[in-house]
Amino acid sequence: MRLWKTEKYWISTYVLLLSIFMLGFAYAADPSKVESKYIEMSKGNDNAPVVFVEYASLTCPACAAFHSNVYPQLNKEYIETGKVKFIHREIYFDKAGLWAALTARCTNVVNRYFGMLDLLYSEQPIWSRYESSDKIVDSLLKISAKSGIEKAKAISCLEDQEKALDLVNEFQIYVDKDAIESTPTFIINGKKYTNRSYDELKKIIDKELGN
Repeated sequence: MRLWKTEKYWISTYVLLLSIFMLGFAYAADPSKVESKYIEMSKGNDNAPVVFVEYASLTCPACAAFHSNVYPQLNKEYIETGKVKFIHREIYFDKAGLWAALTARCTNVVNRYFGMLDLLYSEQPIWSRYESSDKIVDSLLKISAKSGIEKAKAISCLEDQEKALDLVNEFQIYVDKDAIESTPTFIINGKKYTNRSYDELKKIIDKELGN
């Protein structure tokens, strides 16, 4: 496989092509015909009466604000108490968002994934605004290091062609299925909502719980 080289890092050609696709070019594969090893990242009781799906871009400021201002309350009151099963699904608007998802999913451990989300969202104003690919990668490697992932492992995750392809295939399927047009978008027990405050979400969830 021929490699594409940034100034400092070798990144597989597939990952580059997938990044280009995220910028709006056509992608030829039929995702419904590709065998996927995609892992759904969820938190909470699998048998919870309310299933809350968040569609979010890791480079989206409104998504970062949700995770800073709303998610902690949602987690404490509903997810940790077993009332809500929470699912986080990434939307890829750009290469930085795709690379960040590969970083978050590096170990495929759900608890670590959600911890990585906290780091990625809190430091989003830094890593997501670089135009240089090298600077984006450097920042993501620093975030990986903070979570205890060794540099060689973190780089291998960014170069993981199969996982990148799985992420993009699954992205195409669920964006089409749920008609996602903006982030964050929430699907709560099958009903779609645009961005909401905690109080608004609380009313929606409580209604679903019959309260």
